[in-house]
Amino acid sequence: MSYGLSSCKSERKYSDYNESDFYEVQGFIESAIPTSDPFDSPNEKNIRFKYFLDRDNPKSGMENDLEMFEAKTGFPLIVLVHKEDENISFYGRVGILENLNSKEKMFLSEHIRNQMKLIDLSKPD
Repeated sequence: MSYGLSSCKSERKYSDYNESDFYEVQGFIESAIPTSDPFDSPNEKNIRFKYFLDRDNPKSGMENDLEMFEAKTGFPLIVLVHKEDENISFYGRVGILENLNSKEKMFLSEHIRNQMKLIDLSKPD
């Protein structure tokens, strides 16, 4: 039954809520894949993201059909989380919050280091 409830919630859009219903947390983009529709803009993507990075098991979120040029796999992301249900989340914007706690800073620093290594490995010699 909870699966059915969560899948109903995920179909709601940010515009279905009030802006004041949300707060910002740090996250990162797990994947940003162009949609499969050949008629979509190349900037239209299906986004998967992680948030609550300071937890042992960070939460996952996703949004489909977002027109986001700047959304790239591995980028840090500010996630909008519903104040009454942290399972309701939306892509906010690419960036890093100013008020990270020490565990989030450590997680994000390691994540960015790993992303830089991937970039270095993909460069031709």
